[in-house]
Amino acid sequence: MHSDSNRLFIYTMLYINYKNMFLKNEKIKITVSELAIYLSCARKLYYSCRSHEPVSSSSLSYIEHLVLKEMAMSFPHMLNSSSSKDDVSYEDLEILLSEVLENISLIYPVEMDGVTAEIIDEASEVIRANFDEIRQNLSEQAKVPETSKLAGMLSFMDEEPFLHSDKLNMTGIPYRLVELEGSFAPVIIKTGSVPENGVWTNDRLHLASFAMLAEEMHGSPVKSGFVLYARSGLFRKINIHSTDRRQVLQTIGRVRKIKEGTMPDKKESALCASCSYSEMCNVKASFASKFF
Repeated sequence: MHSDSNRLFIYTMLYINYKNMFLKNEKIKITVSELAIYLSCARKLYYSCRSHEPVSSSSLSYIEHLVLKEMAMSFPHMLNSSSSKDDVSYEDLEILLSEVLENISLIYPVEMDGVTAEIIDEASEVIRANFDEIRQNLSEQAKVPETSKLAGMLSFMDEEPFLHSDKLNMTGIPYRLVELEGSFAPVIIKTGSVPENGVWTNDRLHLASFAMLAEEMHGSPVKSGFVLYARSGLFRKINIHSTDRRQVLQTIGRVRKIKEGTMPDKKESALCASCSYSEMCNVKASFASKFF
């Protein structure tokens, strides 16, 4: 009897050791979206990786995000057209908003399920408050040769490229991947506020992660990328440096630890109030989480 128990124990330990060795040698697959979630909130990544259902995803800020994202996809067409005729008008943006609202439930049926007309109306009013800034920025950028050229290229592209890296065991899908002056450049859309200069650090790392995927796939260095800040109608170009790539590699390691089971410490921020995981985000972190 005891020998059977001992034998079972030994087999169990051998299996655990084998599994641990396998996991150490086999990199856990991750996505650029998971990196972006981590950069926003490490705890949010922990819950989403474990299939915890958010309490609600139909908050006002989330609906604003979806609508602005869809509108921003048409900004290159507007910018490209305004360079050859009149500036972007308030009426142009109003027509675009109406078209997006008409199709938003078809594009995001799960996300829009249960969203009330009141929330949609409120989100629309918040977005309309940015129309003057969007209109002015798009009109001005139409006169900038580099931005105008970028908008012209984006106007004829309608597919989101699938990128992957075998070395990093990571995949990602940027909004677009354009080729400018013999080099590829990822383009992403962000719906938050725009910094006074350049791009936010998290957005820089988001771009750099796509750059690293594109470099492996296409076999050439990616020197720069673009962020389209939808709420302001601004394109921002940044150069991608070795420090950005180094930080991406560090972030990849932290994301893998979370996917392996490490719960990071809770960090309070302005985003907590509208986070759909806020009710469950009160679990004490393990000692290992202090490395985050």
